[in-house]
Amino acid sequence: MKKILLVALLGLFVSQVNAQSVLSSLLNKTLSKESITSIVESVAGKVVSKLDLSVVGTWKYSAAEVQFKSDNLLAEAGGAAMLSTVENSVGKLYAKLGMDSDYSFTFNSDSTFTQNIKVKSKVQTLKGTYSLDKENNLIVLKYQVLGKINLGKVSAIYANNGTSLSILFDANELFTMLKKIASAASSFSSTATLAGLSTIVEQYDGMLLGYKMSRVK
Repeated sequence: MKKILLVALLGLFVSQVNAQSVLSSLLNKTLSKESITSIVESVAGKVVSKLDLSVVGTWKYSAAEVQFKSDNLLAEAGGAAMLSTVENSVGKLYAKLGMDSDYSFTFNSDSTFTQNIKVKSKVQTLKGTYSLDKENNLIVLKYQVLGKINLGKVSAIYANNGTSLSILFDANELFTMLKKIASAASSFSSTATLAGLSTIVEQYDGMLLGYKMSRVK
């Protein structure tokens, strides 16, 4: 009986450790809690304690979002002007990948979500579940498999000021996601566009890449 109980407790411990490792994946990539707080404040334009931390609702893509993991990296990259230039370049590449007004997320109160994105000029709906680590402003998206698209589980920083929701991924992680989606489209234009995005990602080590979305309902 003691042996069975020990095995059960060990299984519970392992599952908790795995869950925590997912939620902390961004923190392990040179992101301290302080740097996340700074990024969230920068994106949302408000003090973190006053933010609406819920993401429930429907959100549509409005613009590319780029941040650096530390102020030092931002300074090395050339400051706010360079950041704006990078965001503009990334936004143009996003548009070529089908990330426009049709690109949207709907987060439900039961921890499920749907994500609409264009694949082969047609809007495809990805589904999955999500969880929030509100203390650290982290969101974990766990995708269901859709045809050739298998995105698995990804973590991101999120910032919600009530009318605008920003989601920021480690740049390499987002690039991997978009590559999987583009491979399903099997088009030369997608490959060329990803090459352009890859150049930007490689140019700025320590970059967070994502998008800003506006609330629909």
